[in-house]
Amino acid sequence: MAATISSYFLLDNKSFYTKTVGDSSKVIRTGVGKVITQTEKDVAGKYYDAEKDEIEYAQIQDLAFGPNYIAKGGSSDAWMAQAISNPTFKKTFKKATGETSPNINNTSIKGENQGWAVTEQNQDANGRSTTSGRPRSRSTLRYPLNENPRLKYDYMQVSAYEHEPNTFGDAGAGFADADERMGNKVGTVFLPMQQGISETSGVDWGEGKADVLDVAGFKTAQGAITEFGKGKSGADFANAAKNMMSQGIGELKNLAGGIETNDIASFFAGQAIGNPTLFTRGTGKILNPNLELLFTGPSLRKFNYTFQFTPREKREANLVRKIIRFFKKNMAVQTDDSKLFLMTPNVFKLKYVFKSGGEHPFLNKIKMCALTSCSVQYNPDGSYMTYDDGSMTSYGLSLAFNELNPIYSRDWEKGGTDDMGF
Repeated sequence: MAATISSYFLLDNKSFYTKTVGDSSKVIRTGVGKVITQTEKDVAGKYYDAEKDEIEYAQIQDLAFGPNYIAKGGSSDAWMAQAISNPTFKKTFKKATGETSPNINNTSIKGENQGWAVTEQNQDANGRSTTSGRPRSRSTLRYPLNENPRLKYDYMQVSAYEHEPNTFGDAGAGFADADERMGNKVGTVFLPMQQGISETSGVDWGEGKADVLDVAGFKTAQGAITEFGKGKSGADFANAAKNMMSQGIGELKNLAGGIETNDIASFFAGQAIGNPTLFTRGTGKILNPNLELLFTGPSLRKFNYTFQFTPREKREANLVRKIIRFFKKNMAVQTDDSKLFLMTPNVFKLKYVFKSGGEHPFLNKIKMCALTSCSVQYNPDGSYMTYDDGSMTSYGLSLAFNELNPIYSRDWEKGGTDDMGF
């Protein structure tokens, strides 16, 4: 059964949406609009989804909204007490899970700002304009202006975060993925879907060779290292050295058991004078390299996007300028106060969002990325044209992202089977 997802709404100075399936609904706390605090994350525990920046706050288990209509999830006890006793909470949830008026406005929630009904005024869930006023450290920008893609369009969400270095807490779990150690969010941009959305997964493999002499040497060295590891005194080391010599001779005898003695002599003679090709010249043979394709490591995915902006008015031209500045500024290398060291630029989280508000079920997920290239074309139409205020009539923006961590098998095990996965 398909889920019905409401628009964003404000409640208790926090931003939420509901996800209704059948006769129950989940109340989801989202970081879009009102940022999720660290205290909320700590209280939520397993209910916090770092990738989506969401908390499953509670579950409405009775859509008739009887006395015990709601069950606790990752919310605090104080919030739950209000959800049970405060009629404003129940009224808000009724509207969010109903078939009409899913957006909660300032007339239905006393004391709250306007919710996510932004088509006319282009406000975020804080009730503040996303395209005017002084720039904020945590900004929300959306192109095109005065369009609410959450109601009828798919779109791409790009959020910038401060880079959080790895602390190597312990030997095993110290190498945490970047998605598991996200820093503070510094801004979000909502962009329309463009052509060329694709992804390529890959794993690095390389040719490996091992002839019989390599194998003999490996087995000899392996035995020697084992013996030396056991030794604790000078006498022990001497015995280990003798055993190594004996093992080496034994390996060569085993080798000679199935090979003509003249071939062995010819091979080592060529090696001794520095011209191994003489063995092939004299015998017409080469040692079998036992060629095999071997796994050499994971590879990191790259994502490239090209956006075309055509401002239709002055406010939209200013919006495009802010979006371009957003990417260029957050990819810039930082310095510490002493200017002796360079610091990692901010990193980016990319997400394809379906028109209902959730993650797109038929497009891939993306791990935390670095923006490695940002190219701006100020006259993509081929001619230099500006409006009266100097803004360009069109802009082209090309972005190249690179995932910070590879995709592992365990990443596929975290999600369900009803989406595209990575």
